[in-house]
Amino acid sequence: MSAPTSSMTRTLLTIDAAACAHHDGDTEQACRRAAAALAVLPAGYRTGLIHARATDLYQSIPAQHHREPAVRALHNALA
Repeated sequence: MSAPTSSMTRTLLTIDAAACAHHDGDTEQACRRAAAALAVLPAGYRTGLIHARATDLYQSIPAQHHREPAVRALHNALA
Protein backbone atom coordinates (compact mmCIF):
# COMPACT_ATOMS: atom_id res chain seq x y z
CA MET A 1 0.00 0.00 0.00
CA SER A 2 1.45 3.37 -0.93
CA ALA A 3 1.89 6.14 1.61
CA PRO A 4 -0.90 8.39 0.22
CA THR A 5 -3.32 5.46 0.10
CA SER A 6 -2.40 4.44 3.63
CA SER A 7 -2.92 7.99 4.92
CA MET A 8 -6.23 8.23 3.15
CA THR A 9 -7.36 4.88 4.53
CA ARG A 10 -6.43 5.92 8.08
CA THR A 11 -8.30 9.19 7.59
CA LEU A 12 -11.41 7.37 6.37
CA LEU A 13 -11.27 5.01 9.34
CA THR A 14 -10.89 7.96 11.72
CA ILE A 15 -13.85 9.77 10.16
CA ASP A 16 -15.93 6.59 10.34
CA ALA A 17 -15.00 6.18 14.02
CA ALA A 18 -15.93 9.82 14.57
CA ALA A 19 -19.33 9.19 12.99
CA CYS A 20 -19.81 6.31 15.43
CA ALA A 21 -18.87 8.57 18.34
CA HIS A 22 -21.45 11.11 17.16
CA HIS A 23 -24.06 8.38 16.84
CA ASP A 24 -23.22 7.34 20.42
CA GLY A 25 -23.81 10.90 21.62
CA ASP A 26 -20.29 12.34 21.75
CA THR A 27 -20.62 14.95 19.02
CA GLU A 28 -17.86 17.18 20.38
CA GLN A 29 -15.28 14.40 20.36
CA ALA A 30 -16.49 13.23 16.95
CA CYS A 31 -15.93 16.66 15.45
CA ARG A 32 -12.53 17.02 17.07
CA ARG A 33 -11.38 13.66 15.73
CA ALA A 34 -12.64 14.29 12.23
CA ALA A 35 -11.22 17.82 12.07
CA ALA A 36 -7.84 16.62 13.35
CA ALA A 37 -7.77 13.82 10.78
CA LEU A 38 -8.50 16.27 7.99
CA ALA A 39 -5.90 18.74 9.27
CA VAL A 40 -2.98 16.33 8.92
CA LEU A 41 -3.99 15.18 5.45
CA PRO A 42 -2.56 17.21 2.53
CA ALA A 43 -5.21 19.44 0.94
CA GLY A 44 -5.06 17.49 -2.30
CA TYR A 45 -6.26 14.37 -0.50
CA ARG A 46 -9.19 16.03 1.29
CA THR A 47 -11.49 15.36 -1.65
CA GLY A 48 -13.78 12.66 -2.93
CA LEU A 49 -14.79 10.01 -0.43
CA ILE A 50 -12.90 11.61 2.46
CA HIS A 51 -14.64 14.94 1.95
CA ALA A 52 -17.98 13.20 1.44
CA ARG A 53 -17.73 11.18 4.67
CA ALA A 54 -16.68 14.20 6.71
CA THR A 55 -19.46 16.27 5.14
CA ASP A 56 -21.97 13.51 5.95
CA LEU A 57 -20.83 13.66 9.57
CA TYR A 58 -21.19 17.44 9.69
CA GLN A 59 -24.62 17.34 8.06
CA SER A 60 -25.82 14.71 10.54
CA ILE A 61 -25.26 17.16 13.40
CA PRO A 62 -28.40 19.12 14.32
CA ALA A 63 -28.21 22.77 13.30
CA GLN A 64 -28.51 24.01 16.89
CA HIS A 65 -25.02 22.57 17.53
CA HIS A 66 -23.34 24.23 14.55
CA ARG A 67 -22.15 27.17 16.68
CA GLU A 68 -20.23 24.94 19.09
CA PRO A 69 -16.44 25.28 18.74
CA ALA A 70 -15.73 21.65 17.80
CA VAL A 71 -18.51 21.60 15.20
CA ARG A 72 -17.26 24.89 13.75
CA ALA A 73 -13.75 23.43 13.60
CA LEU A 74 -15.05 20.53 11.53
CA HIS A 75 -16.94 22.92 9.27
CA ASN A 76 -13.79 25.01 8.79
CA ALA A 77 -11.74 21.89 8.02
CA LEU A 78 -14.22 21.08 5.26
CA ALA A 79 -13.98 24.55 3.70
